[in-house]
Amino acid sequence: MTTKILSIMPADDWYALISDEDEGIGYEPLTCFALVQTDEDGEITTEVRPMIWADTAVAFADEIEGFLDLERVEEIGDDELELDEEEQ
Repeated sequence: MTTKILSIMPADDWYALISDEDEGIGYEPLTCFALVQTDEDGEITTEVRPMIWADTAVAFADEIEGFLDLERVEEIGDDELELDEEEQ
């Protein structure tokens, strides 16, 4: 399987909802959305996928262990959204 990023778009106000056994459910800000083309045994598909900053690189959010869903900041209550001090 070959995956190629064709384009990236800003993901302002979007967060990945991620489940963690130790800390419960948290929100990670998206870095961008990527228009991705995948070739699997000659079958080419194109889709938009979310990306987040993961340690030292950008990764597809839907491949992160515990990924549940995406939410816009307007859909997340202020009391639910907890940002690290560095992100504020």
